[in-house]
Amino acid sequence: MLVLRCTQNLLKRIGTADADPPQSTTALGDWFAQPLSVGHQRFVLLASEHSRLPILMPARDVKHLADNFPEALFGMLLAVGVPVSAIEREVTAASDIVIAATNNRSVLGTLNDYSRMLQWTMPRRANADLMDVALWLADTPVRPIDGFPDKVTRRLLGDGRPRLRLLQGGRPG
Repeated sequence: MLVLRCTQNLLKRIGTADADPPQSTTALGDWFAQPLSVGHQRFVLLASEHSRLPILMPARDVKHLADNFPEALFGMLLAVGVPVSAIEREVTAASDIVIAATNNRSVLGTLNDYSRMLQWTMPRRANADLMDVALWLADTPVRPIDGFPDKVTRRLLGDGRPRLRLLQGGRPG
């Protein structure tokens, strides 16, 4: 179960929202979405509540955002280096999506920061695809999580890399 929390502007295009949504069961928490316009191009910008991982999707099929989101999530998680087994668990948990209104100003602030960054950079990267742009955002430090969204996402879902165990005195074991 995943709660996709949309801004009022986006809800006007999608339709009704669940007034009392259940709690998300995904490791990345609720996802927040807002529309984004850069020149004549229209997008939907999304960010995870727990890791602030961004996803950028075309807005041409916004009515089917919930149907198209799991595929976009799979691609983004794969691109940031999450193991396929963890991706499959997260995407399976995200296959049942409930649309709701936003409820977290901190995540909205991150989306607004991302939007400003995209307003500046996308016109200069005319040939970049949406995944490349989202990966650039994912490698940008975000204050509320005190880290980089791609690294926080890998930590939350497991990055598949062996961890060094530190012995007393800080030496690797």
